[in-house]
Amino acid sequence: MGKSDSLKYGINRAALSGPKSKQHRIRQTAHHFVKVLRQANMGAQKWTKVTNKHFQRVADVMRADGVGDGRIAEVFSAARHICRAYGNDHISKSNATFGIRRGSIANATSRAVSPEAFQETLPRMRNDTSYPHAGRAAAQTELMYELGLRREEAAKADLTNDWDRETHCFVVQYGTKGGRPRTLLNLSPQQEAALERAEEYVSPSDRKGINNLMPENMGDEWLHRLDYAARKHGLTGKDAGGTLHGLRHERFHQMYVSHTGFEPPNQYDDTQAFQASAHEAAGEEWPRLDAEARDAIEEIAGHSPGRRDISNAYLGSSY
Repeated sequence: MGKSDSLKYGINRAALSGPKSKQHRIRQTAHHFVKVLRQANMGAQKWTKVTNKHFQRVADVMRADGVGDGRIAEVFSAARHICRAYGNDHISKSNATFGIRRGSIANATSRAVSPEAFQETLPRMRNDTSYPHAGRAAAQTELMYELGLRREEAAKADLTNDWDRETHCFVVQYGTKGGRPRTLLNLSPQQEAALERAEEYVSPSDRKGINNLMPENMGDEWLHRLDYAARKHGLTGKDAGGTLHGLRHERFHQMYVSHTGFEPPNQYDDTQAFQASAHEAAGEEWPRLDAEARDAIEEIAGHSPGRRDISNAYLGSSY
């Protein structure tokens, strides 16, 4: 929604305590809560009417976008502040209610979709005659798997302008987290084949001169349709080892193994078992290989090299 959104208006006029800088952070972060809530088509108009159901839906959407539990907890803290400012004390004080775990963003358990599950899902999705956008959903799912794109990045990819076939690179600049563009270099033949298959679904967007892979005039509602198609065809934690975002996890898993020659930490029961296996595979060189792989993955993921909190979320911690 635009400027007339009553929840956003409520954030700006809420009576908050504490330093001005803290109040500013709370308001900014609460605005993100409302943004995600609207993306999820939840129509609460007053902070007194916001419930645990709304918090759960925001958690589900953010997690589907690959957002870590730490960030979700931060957004929830701000939203609770606004709720309390309006006398709404009915929101659960425990993030565990919404499946959010305390502690580091790093996830010791792999959330990668198994390659076998992906290879079974993709043709089923392509051939689903009951869903008119099945082919489009399959093409974007393949981009997530082959290029490590987020859900929104795959949907808003501008193949017409941002894929350079001569230099074999692709600029990811729409739907990125924090609005930070990045360039994927040295695309493999398999990655470019996935881009070629997606070309069939290029549509003009609402912005002049920009194309993307969403159906015309559907907007961000398409992201939820894409989620639906993935779940319908088995991309769930129970059936495939991970959700739609788990395709990105698997891409980085493959990159890590390709560079280091050994599995990442989240494939082992504990850090000691990982280090012993890595040392057996690469000797004293394993820490260097681990660091190089992480730097590359962090950059391709849209962050700066050295962001171990990011690679930990995909690979687990090496130490």
